[in-house]
Amino acid sequence: MRSRMFSFVTKTWNPVVGCMHNCVYCWARQLANTKLRETERYRNGFTPQLIKKELNVTFRNGDFVFVCDMGDLFGNWVPSDWIYKVLNVIGALKFTDFLLLTKNPQRYMSYPIPTNCILGATIESDQNYQSVSDAPLQFDRLYFMLKLAEAKRHKLFISIEPILDFNLELFANMLIRIRPWAVAIGYDNYGCGLPEPSLAKTMKLIEKLENANITVYRKTLREKTAVKRLEKVTNVEAA
Repeated sequence: MRSRMFSFVTKTWNPVVGCMHNCVYCWARQLANTKLRETERYRNGFTPQLIKKELNVTFRNGDFVFVCDMGDLFGNWVPSDWIYKVLNVIGALKFTDFLLLTKNPQRYMSYPIPTNCILGATIESDQNYQSVSDAPLQFDRLYFMLKLAEAKRHKLFISIEPILDFNLELFANMLIRIRPWAVAIGYDNYGCGLPEPSLAKTMKLIEKLENANITVYRKTLREKTAVKRLEKVTNVEAA
């Protein structure tokens, strides 16, 4: 299946599904608990599980595969055995490129990740919004992506979707220091009432990144909406 999230991806692959980050804007959890609830792999909703038959998958040379768009392979709840099984499959497919995407990039450092992987992280802001999810704090994710950049072993990718309000200079400078292969930026598509930046502010961030020769993939870009559903969202950095 082709990815709905990123235009450069040719296939998606879900050897592990489910997530425990409990992000309030999660479209995958909503899909698993509604339209896909009667399918075999989502009968228990978004409970994490290894889909063993997916380990026998093959891809064509030149494919660009997004791994686990219906879960987080590097969530702290995922057994190491599952991760090793997935990485072993990836390592054997040397002429296929794989995009990994997590909200727990620190865990990348614990595994021998094949060189045909791009290491991605979803980082909605440089500010910490604890009420949006149970994932590691946004600034911590930036820190560990910077450590991965310093190691210079893999290409890196940052998804800023859904984008949350941010400190323009700090966020731009951190991203430029990480120097990702690309950045994707987009607003919430599901009416979750998130604390969003203005469109003008987001465009300034994009301008700074592109001036630093970082490729930016524009997703849904629009003026921010009023915060209605998430009135208790707390910006820890501003506290």
